Amino acid sequence: MMTFLSRRSVLSTASVTALTGLLGACGSGTAARKASAASGAAGDLVIGLTYTPNVQFAPFYLALKNGRYAPGVSLRHHGEQEGQFDALLAGTEQIVVAGADEAVVAASNGGGLSVIGGFYQRYPGCIIVPEDSDITDLADLKGRSIGTPGKTGETWYSLLVALSTAGLGQDEVTIQEIGYTQQAALASGKVDAVSGYANNDAVQLAQNGTPVRTLAISEDAPLLGASLVTTTDVLAARRDALAEAVADSVAGMASFIDDPDAAVEATGEYVSDLADATQAAHAREVAVATGELIEGDGTRAVGSVRVEDFAPMIDFLSSYGILGDEVPRASDVCVPLEQ
Repeated sequence: MMTFLSRRSVLSTASVTALTGLLGACGSGTAARKASAASGAAGDLVIGLTYTPNVQFAPFYLALKNGRYAPGVSLRHHGEQEGQFDALLAGTEQIVVAGADEAVVAASNGGGLSVIGGFYQRYPGCIIVPEDSDITDLADLKGRSIGTPGKTGETWYSLLVALSTAGLGQDEVTIQEIGYTQQAALASGKVDAVSGYANNDAVQLAQNGTPVRTLAISEDAPLLGASLVTTTDVLAARRDALAEAVADSVAGMASFIDDPDAAVEATGEYVSDLADATQAAHAREVAVATGELIEGDGTRAVGSVRVEDFAPMIDFLSSYGILGDEVPRASDVCVPLEQ
């Protein structure tokens, strides 16, 4: 939900009944399209996506549909009980679409992961407030209640960056761990603001009849979102195949940006509810917002990732005690394979 749609954003969406059509539809038709659990042998390469088929994954759907990937490359949506990197570390997947920040955290706990390609050039995390709220900038969060699924993952990192930008300590706001219910919590007035995703929670709140505004967490957030991640072992053994898959995925990203309608059409093969015109229109709005994250400000190539961006992220995460005992070097956890 991945932002990038991660499990957090999938479950938060599920709390708003009217929105489930976009993120649901995981029936037998979808299951039939899931990739089989590949052994990782030569010729087999599985790209792991998070838990629910969604238009945010359309760059990969498009690359597959358009014949970009080499034979033997397939896509796999995770089971709901899987951890983000479980299948990757178990060898069921050879690439996973996941936050670079979350990959760094996993690597610091002995995960043996490397980011080999980019996806989102702009960080998706933001603070979301009702449109009529008197919170107009991050400093206005002082004394207010802010909802977050929990004190882990990208929504939590986003909140930490936002508070740092505002010069606020955690004791100067009321942080409520609300589970995966950001959208319902904000719509009902349970909290004054939520930490969420610009291309998911914010868009879908508006679609559900709750006008909102987003506050950027920083002009230059020291975090990197959805990226292409592999293990150090697979990287050592299959570098060329990984590089080809990254390049093909980047081609899918470019197609996604250029043609959001094609993105919705490709997603319709995985999400049957998109046959409904309203749901398709909603999905297109999410696609456009996601395309803005993938394209960024235009100063970096689509699908690119840079080693120099990792040191500030590692420092930030380390400063909050988020990293484990094995703090990785930027050059180890980021090995760009763009072609």
